[in-house]
Amino acid sequence: MKIVLSGVETNNKGAELMLYAILQEIERRHPEAIVYIPRDRMFHELSYVKTKLDFRYIPCGKFEQKFHLASVFEKLEIPFQLLPHMIGMGKVDYFVDASGFRFSDKFKHSAHSSAILQCILSAYKKQGTKIIYLPQAFGPFEKKASRDVLSVLNNYATVLMPREKVSLQYLEDSGITNMAKVKMFTDFTSLVEGVFPTQYEHLRNGICVIPNKQMINKGAIGLDGYISLLESIINNARKSGKVVYLLNHEGGKDEQLCKDLQKRLPDIIQYVSGLNALEVKGLIASAYLTVSSRFHGVASSLNSCVPCLATSWSHKYQELFNDYSMSDCVLPIEDIQGAINMIDNYLDENINSKVRNILRNKVPHIKEENRKMWEFIWTC
Repeated sequence: MKIVLSGVETNNKGAELMLYAILQEIERRHPEAIVYIPRDRMFHELSYVKTKLDFRYIPCGKFEQKFHLASVFEKLEIPFQLLPHMIGMGKVDYFVDASGFRFSDKFKHSAHSSAILQCILSAYKKQGTKIIYLPQAFGPFEKKASRDVLSVLNNYATVLMPREKVSLQYLEDSGITNMAKVKMFTDFTSLVEGVFPTQYEHLRNGICVIPNKQMINKGAIGLDGYISLLESIINNARKSGKVVYLLNHEGGKDEQLCKDLQKRLPDIIQYVSGLNALEVKGLIASAYLTVSSRFHGVASSLNSCVPCLATSWSHKYQELFNDYSMSDCVLPIEDIQGAINMIDNYLDENINSKVRNILRNKVPHIKEENRKMWEFIWTC
């Protein structure tokens, strides 16, 4: 069996966590499978990913290497994944996409995006490949380029999985002609267990703050306002007596946010960077409270039964909280005192304990839904 993965990577720890979730399930169900990943999505060598599977880059051959076609394609805004269809890779059984959030007006789609995606997906469909879009956020689709891309998914995908009701509604309203291929499942990383990084034992039971550059890039808040918000949250949280630390959940830009915060704070704060996705989840699982601007920082906290509050730039945050029977967990980013009051509430030991009990009752149901999702995929 051959399986091609798309939308996963190792720079963004949420995307890397989804990669581990996929590999873990393939190891369980199809341990003999050959799993391919595009070379441009791996920010470390393949040996960085611990798996028993036959895990490879999509083959591109000497021609691609000689003329550096990946770089050429990147400059032309053409995805590297197109290369395999130029050189051939043999029959692929599954094309599995785990982009998280890619198909929406919130992301740039060029006039050529739909044509490129059609070229990729049509090549797979011609050979009978099952084209699976794992649970992710979708929409809105007001722009023509976004609707054109969605039309390609409508024509070629075997199944599209919105991970919450808002995304499902966006798909229904957008003109998907075959809603039978649309199946809603929640985020699928709950089955992956984190690994606590022992060098950070001193941070156990602390308050974990996870910044996200997308809060600024997607227009939710300006840079100065965001830094001021996090600065106020951290200074107030320190009054609890618990250690407060920053966790870099992606790459250089999120790390720069951590450094900018360090400069603004009156006392030194540690920021943690360079962990793999399993260690990131393990550290989050050890926290007393998480304040996250990263979606999978929220997901890892909730499915580890750790109380969490979040800043948000998309509907996907509130919908994730809804999946865990949690409400009023998105911080009012324009009301610093209101945000601080919510955090103070969650720092209270009795309330913190009650939230943990709610999550302990909910997580088994989330994990069971994840198992049902995989069973559906292998039998669809």
